[in-house]
Amino acid sequence: MFEKPIVMIDFETTGMSPDQGDRVTEVAALRIVGGEVVDRFVSLINCNVRIPSFITQLTGITQTMVNRAPSSTEVIPELLTFIGNDTLAAHNASFDEKFLQAESQRLGLWSNHDGLICSVKLSRRVFPGLSSYSLGRLASSLGIRFNGNAHRAEADAEVASALLLHVAAHLGERYGMRSIAPGLLQQINKLTAAKVPAYLEKQAAAPVVKPVVVKKKTSANPQRYRHYKGGIYELVCEATQESDLTPVIVYRSHNGSIWTRSKEVFFEMVEVNGVIVQRFTPLAE
Repeated sequence: MFEKPIVMIDFETTGMSPDQGDRVTEVAALRIVGGEVVDRFVSLINCNVRIPSFITQLTGITQTMVNRAPSSTEVIPELLTFIGNDTLAAHNASFDEKFLQAESQRLGLWSNHDGLICSVKLSRRVFPGLSSYSLGRLASSLGIRFNGNAHRAEADAEVASALLLHVAAHLGERYGMRSIAPGLLQQINKLTAAKVPAYLEKQAAAPVVKPVVVKKKTSANPQRYRHYKGGIYELVCEATQESDLTPVIVYRSHNGSIWTRSKEVFFEMVEVNGVIVQRFTPLAE
């Protein structure tokens, strides 16, 4: 179903914003491979903060539970290792990515995930016109059941994973897509709901092609690049997309996996916390 693994993540927190001092209390990360969840990372987290009473009422997570949990200095590095270079997904993804980045940066770490999928935006575009896109109501309207308590990380991540698979199944049935790239879902996130059907019909009709690698001279010391979120990558070569001769960059992550991006995207400038930076910056030899 999915061409590459996707990690669905859900955080429970003490509030809405790490910029206001809010911290994480629980995390669940579920790895989806093909059409099923094959691995998971779940843990309460002790960030040495007070749990507000309304959070306990909402989630059932008490101060005692958190006090007995492993510390963030133990959980967050393990979580980042679990995520690796896979694509990250979440329901209201900007919220969870914001906390992931904040907790990682407190420890001088960075997440190396390859892009972000928001299942809220995805559902709004693929299933427009529903009365609500909150996780519980959306799941209910699509016939997806909770197997645990809402507002606990693992139960929410389970339902969000089922939702993502439901979207993939819908795309398969309606557009004949047998294999779905995470990048397709990321692109849908960027479109308006009105443009999605035409975009998907075009994608479904497009022939499946692989990049044709045009090798350039190799070096004993290949050029390395730092992603703006902190990952270090090694240039393999440049290539061209067979379908339209689009230039692409072929690069290798720290775990040996090979990735490609269009040359334009690889070298584009992005805004991070109000500062314009290059997506991939070359490192000095």
